[in-house]
Amino acid sequence: MRSRSPLFSSFAALCLGLVVPSYALAAPQAPPPGAAPDPLPQSGGKPDPQEVAGDETSPPAPTPTPPAATQPQQTPAPKPPLQTPAPEEETEEDAPPKKEGFAEGDHFEFSMGFLAGQRSYTDTSFEFDDGTAKGIGGGGLVEPFVKPPFDKVTVLGLRYDLRLVMSYIRMTVGFDLPFPTYKASNSVGVYNVGGAPRQVTVQSLSAKELRFGIGGEYPYKSIAVYADLVGGVHWVDTELSIDGYTAEYGAASFAFSGRAGVRAHVRKWFFATASGEVGFVGDIRWNAELSVGFSVK
Repeated sequence: MRSRSPLFSSFAALCLGLVVPSYALAAPQAPPPGAAPDPLPQSGGKPDPQEVAGDETSPPAPTPTPPAATQPQQTPAPKPPLQTPAPEEETEEDAPPKKEGFAEGDHFEFSMGFLAGQRSYTDTSFEFDDGTAKGIGGGGLVEPFVKPPFDKVTVLGLRYDLRLVMSYIRMTVGFDLPFPTYKASNSVGVYNVGGAPRQVTVQSLSAKELRFGIGGEYPYKSIAVYADLVGGVHWVDTELSIDGYTAEYGAASFAFSGRAGVRAHVRKWFFATASGEVGFVGDIRWNAELSVGFSVK
């Protein structure tokens, strides 16, 4: 064991002496001060990966901004003064709708009521129609028709009216049934009939009147005042007794009258009216009316 140790130590020292100088030669030595560094070996035209990586991470050079062109300063145009629009005038179309009163507006009317008045048939021409008195000269009888009850006879009856009111204009068509009031005993008289005195008595007297009217009215809420010009066709029939013989006479005439009155609505569709009438031409002397009616707008 002791004889091998010096031999092993000598062999190890020899190996170390060969290896240490070779490492010293292989290590790069620093250039002397002031000398230029050795150039890098050529890579065959290929970029160095480190340089490429360095270029990719480096920020791009800033682009120079061209100087802004100077423009002449413009003075802003003055603003026109604000003009307040003139207030618009309200027209009838723009105004809110006005609530109509019961008597106002266009509408139809139907009324019925009582009639009182006076008639005078003294200017009416009666014609003999039929009867047994024709043979004794009853066809030429004239004098009894200027006596009562044909002169200023009071009439009472019924009145019916149908009317259209439009733009304050009234158009009326109506029918009257006036009944003359008289006593037959007051109509007895002795007259010359066919050359002989005979007793004549008025047995009956009746009339029918078809009327047409044009007028105007002024309504205010539930009241309306009106005036009409009325023209009517009147038919009158009478029967006389001449000493027991009968004689029937008839007449047709036309009459003009003026009427004025007031209409009061108690409901939108129901009203009452009163009027007075005066005759101008024909057998009407005067009339008074009191009626109720219905209106439809």
